[in-house]
Amino acid sequence: MLLLNLSHYYRRWLAIAILIMLPLFARNAEADARDTFNLNVGTNIMYDSNVFRLSPVIDPVTILGQPTKSDQIITSTAALSLNKFYGLQRFEANGSIVDNRYHNFDFLNFIGKNYLAAWHWQLTPYLHGKLSSDYKESLNNFANLTGFINSTNRNLRTDTNQRFDGIFEINRALHVVGGVSEAKLENSQLTVQDFDNKVLSVEGGLRYVFPSGSSLTYKTRIGDGDFFKRPQPITSSLFDTGFKETEHGLQLIWPVTIKTSIDARIAHLDRKHDHFSQRNFAGFVGNFDFNWNVTSKTRLTASWTRTLSNFQTAATFQLTQFQPFSSSYAATNRLSLMPVWQISEKTTLRLRYDYITRDFLGAVIPIPGDHRTDTQHTGLIAMDWQPLNSLFVSASLQRDHRSSNLETYKYDNTIATISARLNF
Repeated sequence: MLLLNLSHYYRRWLAIAILIMLPLFARNAEADARDTFNLNVGTNIMYDSNVFRLSPVIDPVTILGQPTKSDQIITSTAALSLNKFYGLQRFEANGSIVDNRYHNFDFLNFIGKNYLAAWHWQLTPYLHGKLSSDYKESLNNFANLTGFINSTNRNLRTDTNQRFDGIFEINRALHVVGGVSEAKLENSQLTVQDFDNKVLSVEGGLRYVFPSGSSLTYKTRIGDGDFFKRPQPITSSLFDTGFKETEHGLQLIWPVTIKTSIDARIAHLDRKHDHFSQRNFAGFVGNFDFNWNVTSKTRLTASWTRTLSNFQTAATFQLTQFQPFSSSYAATNRLSLMPVWQISEKTTLRLRYDYITRDFLGAVIPIPGDHRTDTQHTGLIAMDWQPLNSLFVSASLQRDHRSSNLETYKYDNTIATISARLNF
């Protein structure tokens, strides 16, 4: 036990020592964005007051076996990137190893492996596109599991995406766009949200580019989804084996003035399941981003997004032991304000506020009362300092408050972070 405690403190003080020593190495580690290869290493020390996003009405001893809900998390990262031109072709790749260490809840420790590779291909000036693949390992978001029986389990999420995009320019104004992609989500343990699934999508459309630089794109997407770990549908819970998605959307990119621009998208998403129509959902999704360079040193981004996402529950699967509810999907609206002040050439102050509402809809079993509705407020203040091109240091403080019409899905938490990154 003594050796275990010493190892906890060793890792913590090692991370602090790295934070202190990075500036000493930085002067000899100047990185150049034009280099073919770049290496960066960093460490991040975080205090999280409520790791599992537990509700105040839940005694942590009954769930965690100890009275504390907080933890100190040390994350160490090493990443290697490549950026290379061969004639008209550009290749880029990035691979990283991320070591996550928890002090109190060390069963959550994991080493994440991530990569991104892309080929920006160009056959002629009028026919070009991108072929890409990415892979990411991370812990599932505990905020999405709050109130469920397995909400404190170590559940690793793996996201894998392959994508091919192509653009054919008929003329300067009119372009044909298309693509094929496969997105795969896999969990180390059974969970809600999207379960384990993969979606093969084909999309295509037209883009009109105005002389001002604005563009308007219409695109349609057809997706074939597969819950690949479920060979047969589960009738008792209405859990299906697959689904079909259809999406039609318009995207506008508009540089309104030298200082302002708009990026907006509206689409209609329709998901139909193979066997259980009770799980189907459809509706409008999209985003509206307004970017404003207020002065040479200040800028503001205001954005709104709406998403529809799978979130299936049933009486026999992972229902909370406190307040059950039934849903097939979640509709999320997010309003964000992000002001940035470039205090000096080396120092930046960032603020962010998010207001989020989330409705859980598509109930398939009778539950007393109305559907579950959550409201969340998130505030962040961060200070970034880059004394050298090769050294980046940041400190931030974040506060989250989520309310809900169901008591056990409420939570509060505070996150304080200090991090440093060295680029070679």
